[in-house]
Amino acid sequence: MHFIDEMAAAAVRVPTFNLAFLPRFAAMSEEAFKAFAESKPLRREFMLAMGRTGFPQKTMDEALARLRRTYERMDSEIAKSGGPWLLGVDLSLADVMLMPAIVRMADLGRSSDWRDLPRVERWYEAIAAHSAFAPTYYAGSLLTERFPHLRETGLS
Repeated sequence: MHFIDEMAAAAVRVPTFNLAFLPRFAAMSEEAFKAFAESKPLRREFMLAMGRTGFPQKTMDEALARLRRTYERMDSEIAKSGGPWLLGVDLSLADVMLMPAIVRMADLGRSSDWRDLPRVERWYEAIAAHSAFAPTYYAGSLLTERFPHLRETGLS
């Protein structure tokens, strides 16, 4: 769980902001953007670091590399457990904790990032088919449903 918190959960924020939210922020004046960032005390520093032009490519590459390490670790754990889930035949807290980051990356049009890892691909298909998936990702909760520029590459 510590790995998930430090890697996937932390890393997914950079591509989310750069790929989904940046067009909105880029259209704001500097003053409006700063006021918006100040109104978000939990994300203020993160947003101000991103600015209206987004995180630098180096930061994006580092986040994607941390996510890649997550996919590779998932693949390894599924192989060790026999799958289909990370720890074997039963869905675990680890699967549930990973779900938001992996679904977010798919929603951002980045599911090809794990296409060379068939166990992760099958994991994603299994989590998307699980009975808890639809109520978790209810209508309007995915970024592709709220940001039209993502619809060409995301889940929708």
